[in-house]
Amino acid sequence: MSSEDRMGYSGNQSVRHVVTLSSRRFDVKQLPADIFRVYSELEGKYGEEYALHFVFMMRTAVELHRAWNMSILTSAILQRIKDKFDIRMTWNLGVLKLKFRVEDGGHEIQRKVPYDYDSEYQSMYFRIAVALIKGHISVHDALVFQTETKDGAHTARSLLFLRDFPGRLIIYPFQAATCALIFFDGDWNDVVPALVCGFVTGLVEYALSSIGGDALKLLDISVGLATGIVGSLFYRFTYVGGETPYCLTSIFMGTLYWFFYGTAFVIGLLEIIAGEFETGVTRFIAVTVKTFVLCLGASLGMLFTVKDPRTAWSEQYCDPIFDIKEGGERHTWRIPFFVLCSVFVLGQYRAPIYTYPLGLIVMTVGWWVQTETFEIVNKSYKSDNDFLDASASNVLGAMAAVLSASALKYFLDSSKDFYYARLLQRENR
Repeated sequence: MSSEDRMGYSGNQSVRHVVTLSSRRFDVKQLPADIFRVYSELEGKYGEEYALHFVFMMRTAVELHRAWNMSILTSAILQRIKDKFDIRMTWNLGVLKLKFRVEDGGHEIQRKVPYDYDSEYQSMYFRIAVALIKGHISVHDALVFQTETKDGAHTARSLLFLRDFPGRLIIYPFQAATCALIFFDGDWNDVVPALVCGFVTGLVEYALSSIGGDALKLLDISVGLATGIVGSLFYRFTYVGGETPYCLTSIFMGTLYWFFYGTAFVIGLLEIIAGEFETGVTRFIAVTVKTFVLCLGASLGMLFTVKDPRTAWSEQYCDPIFDIKEGGERHTWRIPFFVLCSVFVLGQYRAPIYTYPLGLIVMTVGWWVQTETFEIVNKSYKSDNDFLDASASNVLGAMAAVLSASALKYFLDSSKDFYYARLLQRENR
């Protein structure tokens, strides 16, 4: 008998399939009671592997949903797992409630999961699922990796600090200030009010998150109220002779930018176009109501702080420091400040720090194309009512971002293939 036979090696197998990657086993006793009950019945009928794949699918769906992964993308990866391992399971991924049915509806498990932007969770849970589908890891390894990911075992200390409060208090004020300058026609006078508003809203969210439970239902109205009060206080104590140096629009919008969930509007429309009407319409209406509550809170904050909110709003002083129509130095400095703003936005999305360069490239390309298109269309097509400049610039900016992301992916994949081909001395590469 040859050494290859003694090792159980076949010429058609790669080293990855011969070498046992891990001997760790997932402890099913840590599962919630309802999942463990279904797991036990499935294990008795179809064996441990089948039951563990069901557990893996459900955990993958819950954590990807929690990380604000699109429902369409989550369904796609679940379908791949289902087809690969022949799991008799269906699911309904709603906006807030998830439903899982096993064995033709013999069992149904529901989960109510709030959204929370988390780019690292999206990436890691997706990669674990793909590794399982391709046979690179066992289902025990996959479940253990999921548990470790949730516990932060595979997250750098720098990101762990920014993942939750109080570390996130660093991000809120600087994101508010840079957004006020770049996107909402602010100038240097608006930086300090936006910084203070951002810090206060971060403290509000920190306090309500610490309390937990029903207190989180007050988040939107409380954040809006805090923004309205703090921003209006700056207006009230600097209002001299019918003038104020502050632009309330830029301060409010820069601060509330993170809480508006503008991404959900786009995802809702995409889901409606893709035929997911129930999820898309529900998401769109939910975010519309959320936006209304935030604006209502800001309006109430102004009402409590200034004597005549309508006059205060009409007399605000807005002189955009980075007006794209002006050119010169003010035009040039937009790009560095946009990159700075993007750094804090990536921090809010909890993107791993090592991915920042790629993210900044894609974001800057999309934004630059958007602003340049807006300027060109605005100059060549004179109209103030149809918003053609805004719509054309948004579409072309999005296209440019997608193309730049695709080009980066192709370049990195080609580089990695070449590197590993040389490292492993593959003759066919």
